[in-house]
Amino acid sequence: MSVLFRRLIGQILLMGAIEMASAQAEFRGFWVDGFNEGFHTPAEADALLQRVRQANMNAIIVQMRKRGDAHYFSPFEPFATNQQPGFDALAYLIEKAHGMQPPIEVHVWINCHPIWPGSGWPTDPKHVLNRFPEIQTENLQGERITEVGYGMDWGHPLASAWFTRVALDIVRRYDIDGLHFDYIRYTGENWGYNPVSIERFNRRYGRKGKPEPTDPLWKQWRRDQVTAIVRKVYANTMAIKPQVKISAALITWGDGPRDTDDWVNRSAYSRVFQDWRGWLEEGILDMAIPMIYYSQANAERARFYLNWVTFLKDHQYGRHGVAGIGNYLNSWENTLQQIEIARAPSPRGNRLVGVNFFSYAATSGNGTEGGARRYEEGFYRLLGERAFLEWVPTPPMDWKRYPTRGHLMGTVLSARDLSWVDGATVELYRHGTRVRQMQTDGTGFYAFVHLEPGVYSMTVRAEGLPAAQTQTVIVTPGLATALHWLLGETEALHLRRLESLNDLPDGTRVLLAPKRVLKRSESAEQPLLIADLLGNRTIEVQLRKWTLPWLEEDRVAVLGTLATRPDGNRILTDAIVQWIGTQ
Repeated sequence: MSVLFRRLIGQILLMGAIEMASAQAEFRGFWVDGFNEGFHTPAEADALLQRVRQANMNAIIVQMRKRGDAHYFSPFEPFATNQQPGFDALAYLIEKAHGMQPPIEVHVWINCHPIWPGSGWPTDPKHVLNRFPEIQTENLQGERITEVGYGMDWGHPLASAWFTRVALDIVRRYDIDGLHFDYIRYTGENWGYNPVSIERFNRRYGRKGKPEPTDPLWKQWRRDQVTAIVRKVYANTMAIKPQVKISAALITWGDGPRDTDDWVNRSAYSRVFQDWRGWLEEGILDMAIPMIYYSQANAERARFYLNWVTFLKDHQYGRHGVAGIGNYLNSWENTLQQIEIARAPSPRGNRLVGVNFFSYAATSGNGTEGGARRYEEGFYRLLGERAFLEWVPTPPMDWKRYPTRGHLMGTVLSARDLSWVDGATVELYRHGTRVRQMQTDGTGFYAFVHLEPGVYSMTVRAEGLPAAQTQTVIVTPGLATALHWLLGETEALHLRRLESLNDLPDGTRVLLAPKRVLKRSESAEQPLLIADLLGNRTIEVQLRKWTLPWLEEDRVAVLGTLATRPDGNRILTDAIVQWIGTQ
């Protein structure tokens, strides 16, 4: 390590130590993976929380979804096989961590892309590979096993629909502090060749065949698919529980960017299509936690670490940046050094809000993947005695505590059959001037986040369908307003309230939207019960085809045929039901 570099590190450490002496808040967390001991039993969970408390830390990021499984009770995915049967780790950790004084935050870590190892096949019929095998990603050669096994392809609309439902179910049913994405990307530029994604791309741009991996438009397409799922989960989470913090574990392969313009040359953006700098700028990520896993003992890797930390400090865009430290690669002393580098201001005077360690299980190492030591009690004590001398709260997110902006989102459907309108252009106007524009994703979803409050108008256009518009859309600070669109003609009667069904004869085709689900339906044998958004009037729905579980308070659009049962109650038969949100 050069003399100049050592002096620079020394100056950074001194500034960091001085400034942190009066710190009032700092994010201090562990990544706690689901493959190793951590929360498989109550005893493991208790030990985890005791060690976190001993270290004066204030957050855990716990891996509740590894590869299409669940360490909690999920209506969508099978229970993890390495979890104690009947033990809901998430519910237990929330109760225990929030009950401690002072409390510990619980962030749910979900692996997004990987859904099964590269060998064998899941036997549980609930597994997403058995429900929807068509959502797998492929490479240019048509192979399906990536470096992390089988993975979902974000260019297939069903992958987006499934993952959104899984994520929002956690947000809605559990009192979590944050939702944390991992593998929210592709595994390389040779991947993303799901046939449905290629067909959508070719239809959008008038192309034929398979594009080359390095084709700039094809690379941007895949980048857009990843960003779309982040935006969709973020906006819907703001509608359900706006206080929940959305974060992600992010790629930092190689040296850090020299400046903002150099970002597009980094692997996150150019190879795996994870534009996390753009997510921060748009405001669809509350907290960025790049995985800056480098050995401080290696001069080149230490420089990589410093450059990435500096880039993050200067590119937070009013959100929170947290340094993801690879303690599993470092000695105890070098981990302490990386903490202080993260704490110090950048040359521009910008700071991060904290640090997060990978991992809770692998506490230190010698610079290699296989050299990690595990569950060293001395490491947890070291953090509490030398890095975090006393407990402090996590930094508040003022855009959540005191919101000055609002969000607008919705789904664009075909009125004829409730199919998703992919690639519709949604234009947002204020005072007659277009202020934003975007295209719907494969599920017809759009979202404009962090809008100034006030009155807007909108226009929606889609190829082959008549345009639609509205003159008054009100955006309110702190609220996510949902505005759904039905484009085109339909032979069905579009009704606002269920009481309008009273005088209609059997055989009438009706379209109802939006409605709410009153009763959970987890199989084709369980009827769907829907109601108006306000009021207690209900009607039973018999589905034409059952594909996904329906949960209480799901928001849906329904297209069905009116009928009367022998007991005199009205029902809808041969119904198409489309999910458009949750509450």
